[in-house]
Amino acid sequence: MQEESLDSLVQKNSGLIWCIVKKYYRSDYDLEELYQIGSIGLIKAAKRFRPEYGYQFSTFAVPYMTGEIKKFLRDDGMIKVSRSMKQDCKITIESMNEMFTENGKEERMDRFMGKSDEQNKIIDKIAVHDMVNQLSLRDRTIIKLRYYKEKTQMQVAKILGISQVQVSRIEKRILDSMKENMIR
Repeated sequence: MQEESLDSLVQKNSGLIWCIVKKYYRSDYDLEELYQIGSIGLIKAAKRFRPEYGYQFSTFAVPYMTGEIKKFLRDDGMIKVSRSMKQDCKITIESMNEMFTENGKEERMDRFMGKSDEQNKIIDKIAVHDMVNQLSLRDRTIIKLRYYKEKTQMQVAKILGISQVQVSRIEKRILDSMKENMIR
């Protein structure tokens, strides 16, 4: 499609895009940014739409717009958690809910969890905890002292008998590696 016709398409379907955006709006994102993401989904739908299948364009486009916005919300952040790890966590939570229900306990995990943001935080913590446990003893010690015990680089250096500069370099290498692993 030509750029003019894509602009026209977005303008004609602006109300539909806003409807989807408002459904997924969270205060930490700009509405206009989500609108742009929704527009990308609309354009992707337009490129794949085939009228001969008998669907209306709006019906066909909604899943594309929703998918783009969900993907953006899921993947936006400093540390990325893989989809499989999020799925594993979701399965674990559902299993725990079933276990509590079967054992006659009323306390459901989702009552403790709160919003999906809380679930994402828990998933991120689980992922970070697993990565920290896979580090070498020295690297794990540095991370635990720095981030769990809240020691300064100088304090860590004294404990390990190395320089503060070495602690800084090692810490940076570890964090870069962890971020890279979270993106995968």
